[in-house]
Amino acid sequence: MKTDTHLFSRFPGSLKVRSLLALAVILLAAWLIVESPLFHKSAPPGEHLTDLNSVSQFQELFNADVGTPRLVLILSPT
Repeated sequence: MKTDTHLFSRFPGSLKVRSLLALAVILLAAWLIVESPLFHKSAPPGEHLTDLNSVSQFQELFNADVGTPRLVLILSPT
């Protein structure tokens, strides 16, 4: 009994099957990326976004959240 190492090589049109499988994997990956929380346009329920107008306002809010993980990003347009 001969055993092939290729998964779909014994089926006629194996190239089509592999192409469809690859397309399905690509579509699934694209769907998972688009549905990730990174692409949501609004805050999750229970979260409140605040517009900061001064450094002191930022400092007050930062100091009020002692004990929670925080990430500060400073972006420059240049």
